[in-house]
Amino acid sequence: MKIGVLGNKNKVKNTNAVQRLLTLLTENGYQTLQFHTPSEIKDVDVLIVLGGDGAILHSAINAAVNGIKIIGINYGNLGFLTEYEKDEFEDALQLLAQIQAGSCRTLQRTLLQLEINGKTFYALNEISVQRYSGISPVKNTQILRLGIQTQEGDTFVAGDGALFCTPTGSTAYSLSAGGAILTPEVPVIMMTPICAFSMRSRPTVFSDQEIFHVVIQHGNAAISCDGSTIAVLSEDAQIAIKKAPFTADFPIRENSDFFAKVRSKLSE
Repeated sequence: MKIGVLGNKNKVKNTNAVQRLLTLLTENGYQTLQFHTPSEIKDVDVLIVLGGDGAILHSAINAAVNGIKIIGINYGNLGFLTEYEKDEFEDALQLLAQIQAGSCRTLQRTLLQLEINGKTFYALNEISVQRYSGISPVKNTQILRLGIQTQEGDTFVAGDGALFCTPTGSTAYSLSAGGAILTPEVPVIMMTPICAFSMRSRPTVFSDQEIFHVVIQHGNAAISCDGSTIAVLSEDAQIAIKKAPFTADFPIRENSDFFAKVRSKLSE
């Protein structure tokens, strides 16, 4: 089994940590490959990321596209997506042995696919459509109105915008915006309004087979995937959002407890 290792240089202050992990993997019979950027990720069976949730978000898409399983070791602040804490290398080796034996559970985390201006982008947490006022203070109070077409009917959101999030993303930006917590593998997509102008606008859960056609009816909107802005669109522009055709696969240890992680991580 071939293992890739990616260390976030901004989080892994001990420069020997990555090398120590690579040496440990080699000593235990694994082939190894070190990556320096997420764009390099390919040709391994498992990717170990040393960093925080941001490093995992940046790595997850390439790993998912290439069918590579992801294990996170937390060197960041929150580490909600990581399976282990800093320097728990021996524990990670036990999980690798279980992966090789086919005896561990793997969370298949949904990704979202965004179609915009003929291009395709992906997100593990959420796709956000948010009010954009640029640098002009005159436009700062402008309300963004979105028309949203679904198989269940048409609706709209007026306010600061809307989030379209996966179960993974339900504990990120969406939670701060008033969305529900979803367990990682529930087959749904949640739409969470951001600072909605109307009290009727509430987080709504859809089947993950839903396709959202979003029209900018009023105002300008910044479109982002996992916090990275993809484009700024003006009135009458359209985008489409749906479930991606592949998943981000996260092996987890036997005693992994989602709600214990929610209690410990989200209370900090």
